[in-house]
Amino acid sequence: MKREKLQSFRQSKNLTQEQMAKELNITVSHYKAIEYGQRNPSFELMERIKNIFPKANIDKIFLS
Repeated sequence: MKREKLQSFRQSKNLTQEQMAKELNITVSHYKAIEYGQRNPSFELMERIKNIFPKANIDKIFLS
């Protein structure tokens, strides 16, 4: 199941999937797999998202 909230968050920051992956220091394929719901992010990656984007609501993006 595609994570539309993650996609919306990324788009609200005017970032491509490639730019988002670079910000998070992960591969583009890894990021795409997370956004498309094929992989789950680690807690470390969720923490990185929170550190890079402090206003991100991780609960809304991944847990709802």
